[in-house]
Amino acid sequence: MTGRGRRRTLRAPRRRASQCGLTLIELLVSLAILMILTSFIVGGLSTTIRAFNTDRRSTTEMASHAAAESVRDLVASAIPAANSQPGGPLLFDGQREELRFVALSEGRTLRGGPQDVRIRRRGKELVVEVFGSLRDNDARKAPISTTTILRGLRDVRFRYFGDAGAKGEPTWRDGWTKSDRLPALVEMSFSFEDARRNAPVSIVALRNEGAPGGS
Repeated sequence: MTGRGRRRTLRAPRRRASQCGLTLIELLVSLAILMILTSFIVGGLSTTIRAFNTDRRSTTEMASHAAAESVRDLVASAIPAANSQPGGPLLFDGQREELRFVALSEGRTLRGGPQDVRIRRRGKELVVEVFGSLRDNDARKAPISTTTILRGLRDVRFRYFGDAGAKGEPTWRDGWTKSDRLPALVEMSFSFEDARRNAPVSIVALRNEGAPGGS
């Protein structure tokens, strides 16, 4: 032995910086917490997206219903206006995807008095064209205003019910032309490329159908 005998103490070896890290348990706990947080975030985003889509769909449906309601009101205001030709048919031309008639305007969206109006499909749109007052009526003249009422249409259909004067029996027809009386009812059907916007078929009763020449 050396003269000074020293007591040796055992020390645990220190970890190097490269050997420091998480244990397996710590790693599993961290992953579990991360999964929980991720599920909360994804769930919140999904709820937000669903709410946004629902609100947007509701807004679109409301706009479509409001536009269809304005078309119904316009058709309901049709009047049995006489043609300039003696003994000629009324100024009412109803077809499958187009309807031209004389509307009695109260001066809100149109000028007051009788107005020459056409509602027709143009591609994927439904447009309302105004040709002016009745005294300016001319089938060849250009409209003085055109308004797009509906967009994204897949199909448009108008049908007409009443006595057209041929057999004297009221029935549904796909067209109403060259008649001396107005139809009693007009059926309107609009289908959209987005089926969620579709609404049931609506039937309009013409307010002035009972005037002279009506059925």
